[in-house]
Amino acid sequence: MKWKALTERVNRIRVSIEFIYFLLLNTKPAIKNQENRGFEGLTFRGLARPEGGSESERFVIGGIVFRKGDFMKKIALLGVILLLGNVIAGGAGDTKSMKALRMDKFPAGALDTLEIQLDVKKVFLGEVEKVPAPVPTADDKKNGYMLFFRNYQFQVYPFTNPTKEELAKKDIKIFASLGEFEPITFSVYPLVKLTNCKISVSDFLNENGAKITKDAFQVNDVMNCPAGDDLVIVRSYILVPAKEVPLIEGGVCKQIWITIKVPEDAKEGTYKGGVTFAPSGKPAKNIPVEIKVLPFKLMQPPDVAWMPCWGAGGWEFDKLEKRMTMMKDHGMTGEVGDYIIPEKGDFTKADKYMDMAKKVGLTGPFAIINAHIQGTSSYETLQGPWGLMGDQIFQPSTYTKLESFIREIRDHAEKSKWLPYNFYLTTECGYPWIAGADSKRKTIEGVRAYYAAARKVERVKLMSTFNREEEFTLHWKLPELDEIGMNGDMFPEWEKAAKIKPSMICFVGTNQRFGEGFYMWKYNIKRNRPWFGGGPMTGSIHEEVIMASVDTEFCATTRWEKIREGVDDYKYTYTLSEYMKQAKAKGKDVSAAEKTLQKIMEKIHPSHKKDPKDYDYSKLDDFRREIAEQIVKFK
Repeated sequence: MKWKALTERVNRIRVSIEFIYFLLLNTKPAIKNQENRGFEGLTFRGLARPEGGSESERFVIGGIVFRKGDFMKKIALLGVILLLGNVIAGGAGDTKSMKALRMDKFPAGALDTLEIQLDVKKVFLGEVEKVPAPVPTADDKKNGYMLFFRNYQFQVYPFTNPTKEELAKKDIKIFASLGEFEPITFSVYPLVKLTNCKISVSDFLNENGAKITKDAFQVNDVMNCPAGDDLVIVRSYILVPAKEVPLIEGGVCKQIWITIKVPEDAKEGTYKGGVTFAPSGKPAKNIPVEIKVLPFKLMQPPDVAWMPCWGAGGWEFDKLEKRMTMMKDHGMTGEVGDYIIPEKGDFTKADKYMDMAKKVGLTGPFAIINAHIQGTSSYETLQGPWGLMGDQIFQPSTYTKLESFIREIRDHAEKSKWLPYNFYLTTECGYPWIAGADSKRKTIEGVRAYYAAARKVERVKLMSTFNREEEFTLHWKLPELDEIGMNGDMFPEWEKAAKIKPSMICFVGTNQRFGEGFYMWKYNIKRNRPWFGGGPMTGSIHEEVIMASVDTEFCATTRWEKIREGVDDYKYTYTLSEYMKQAKAKGKDVSAAEKTLQKIMEKIHPSHKKDPKDYDYSKLDDFRREIAEQIVKFK
């Protein structure tokens, strides 16, 4: 055994050294904004250029900033970190991560490709867990599994070892308002292979005999998926509706995610019931669940929008309606996309899209991206509308076409009484600045002329977002722009601007619930653009989607569920503020509620891009509870 352990250790060191060498040869940009919370150790995203620095000046590796001069020193330090974990290249087939993908029937072609990439060391597989494996009791061994309860905000991996506290918890207690969705989650730590695992939910009764039936609950098997470019991490991610999990491999953790939608006519009170986990041939376990139903509905803030970026799409209206319904159920109000434009002068499809949005209850706005300019690494490669680039964009003929495009849509929208919309003109046009002073000057002059041309059309909303603090500061006050946004962290000028113009967060890099809720309230952010929508589950490695299509059915991801909880945090805060206004108008004392809100906002840290050390996101539950208690007092 000692010889085997030594051999494994030597192999780990060899692979880690190969991985560091690989990194030095591959300094390509990587996908940004992975939610890191709950990963017990290193999360590695390859080499990415952060905001506010050129590629030659700064790099980011797994959230660590590398400046020119100390890059090699920190690479060496990172190597030490890697040696403490488990970085795997060839021979990864027997890892818990690969077993999880196979047991969840991850697309076979994509799985084969991943295994080949691992064998040739094009990518590396990461399994890092600091928590020691749990020691099962005699009863646990008899059962063949252990259940544990991790706060849903924190990630569960195939290789997760539950903590003692997560194993010691035996029940679930939640609270929710009328009509609210709320998660109920648990995870399985299997000691042996488990098959045909049935998950059932009982009816729930409160102290007065009122009932919430089991039909109010949706049981989901959380499908494992890989994420990453250079280092691949497999994690629980896609919620697939299922009342039975066919297979859970021994030693491979499985997360179960149940969502309740509290009936809007439910009676106030504490409802008790349970969830049963029953593998074939093994003892079943019942999890007691308690749901406190609050006597109010959350209010919808009329001037705040959550608008996932879906980009280009097709006109498959049956799928569109399903997707819009999911958007509405997850707190979204509109989207960023290209649907509401004429097709060769014909608005038939655009009108149908808008009617469908009204039908499902979306309120807008919808951001139109068809006249959009995307920043790139130089002025010459700026990507504009209608296939134009660089100098081609900033010509009188383009400005004329832009005005005509905007005017045509505006006239039809007014006639057809569309939901609110805006024109998303530019994003990240600070990137060309890294190419030098001339590229910076021409880009600034060009986008300002573009804004001015669009502004000639009255009665429309124009929006742009920025990726550099200087770029934002130079442009947000322009009268041509009605709404602004930032792909970067909060800074004083943005904080000031958000009090004057509707402002958008482009990317939330911290805990998703945090960035989509209380943080927005604290900084008066009126728009959030969850990135990005998603599509067919083909097996591509990407962590950003909020929805995936599995076997032709749309499925939410754990990320979208967390975003919905953030939206609800905002709605709780907004609802309390509205009750406070009503009470003040009647001359009532609201000082206790004011102090509660102030205390909570003081505890919201100032970054939606970086996690402060030791910040406890589980406290968000406590913040919501305190707000709910104040709302009930006004009732």
